[in-house]
Amino acid sequence: MLRYTFTRLAQLALMLFIGSVVIFLVIQNSPGDPAYIRLGLDATPEQVAIERERLGLDRPLPEQYLVWLSEALRLNLGTSFATSQPVTEVIAGALGYTARLAAVAALLALVVGAALGIVAALRNGGRVDVAISAFAAMSLSVPSFALGAILILVVSVELGLLPPAGAGLAGQSAWEALQFILLPALALAIPVSAVLTRFIRVALGETMSQDYIVTARSKGLRRSTIVVQHGLRNALIPTVTIAGIQLGGLLAGAVVVETVFSYPGLGRLTIQAIRGVDYPVVQGALLLAAAIFLILTFLVDIAYGLIDPRVRVGGR
Repeated sequence: MLRYTFTRLAQLALMLFIGSVVIFLVIQNSPGDPAYIRLGLDATPEQVAIERERLGLDRPLPEQYLVWLSEALRLNLGTSFATSQPVTEVIAGALGYTARLAAVAALLALVVGAALGIVAALRNGGRVDVAISAFAAMSLSVPSFALGAILILVVSVELGLLPPAGAGLAGQSAWEALQFILLPALALAIPVSAVLTRFIRVALGETMSQDYIVTARSKGLRRSTIVVQHGLRNALIPTVTIAGIQLGGLLAGAVVVETVFSYPGLGRLTIQAIRGVDYPVVQGALLLAAAIFLILTFLVDIAYGLIDPRVRVGGR
């Protein structure tokens, strides 16, 4: 297991390096001169030249990347063009909101997806299975921004159950904060839960038709014991990977959902930074999102190795 873990760590480091290079090159080739953005269009060529030298933009591109990477490793991502605050502070303020939103969405997606997938697998071909499959297909066909708008219209406007947007006020109770999180969390969780539902349904359905399940039934074991100890345990192996990828994708979905719900998280901050040509914030937010996704993928690989020893052997 130790060798398997070190191999995955090396892969993680390589992917983080490649991701940082891609993000750096994308920002470097974005339209606009950072010196002009900071000084304004009325700046003289001499002022722009001095600012470019101060920002290190007159250096060769590889040198600029190495300087930026070394600073990023020390959690120094530069200064925001819009607010003149350190980028790490700007991102940290939004990251807490996104972390809470992603945690609630992940919990909802796992609980709902697992429950519906298990029920559909055990009622294979029945009306319940058809209804759950239809719900999953419909959930996957609706874009996140449309799903968010529907939830606002139905739950907030028509029923008046939850606030339609924002994150509330400072000093509010945990329950009040949760009310602002629930709608965007549902918008994020529903598509993910639909994927998990379909995947668990197929994986558990195939497992329940195996010979060892038939043998367990012939021994007179209770159905709950067969499902939990034999069926789910083996169906969990392929499900872990898809679950990890889907939960990692919550960050990508948060960009749209946070914008729809005016939720002050990392996704909305990124959109605002792009609109305001605040490249240091965009660069820092993209780097953080890539790091979180890759770390989650690494943790999924480790969990996969712990669940199935054959993966560790094959990984050598």
